[in-house]
Amino acid sequence: MADTSAPGTEAPAPDVEPQTVCLRCGQKKPVGEDGFCLDCEKAMEQACL
Repeated sequence: MADTSAPGTEAPAPDVEPQTVCLRCGQKKPVGEDGFCLDCEKAMEQACL
C-alpha cells in the first residue's frame, strides 16, 4: 500500500539546536562558542599540557 500520510507532517530535524550538543562527546549539554561542553574543554586542555 502507498503511504497515505499528509505531506508536511514530518517531524522536525533533531539538530534544531546545535549549540546544546557537544561536538566531542555528543552529549546534550550546554556548550561554549567552540561547540564543546565544559568537561571536554577541560579534558582537551589537560591533554595539551
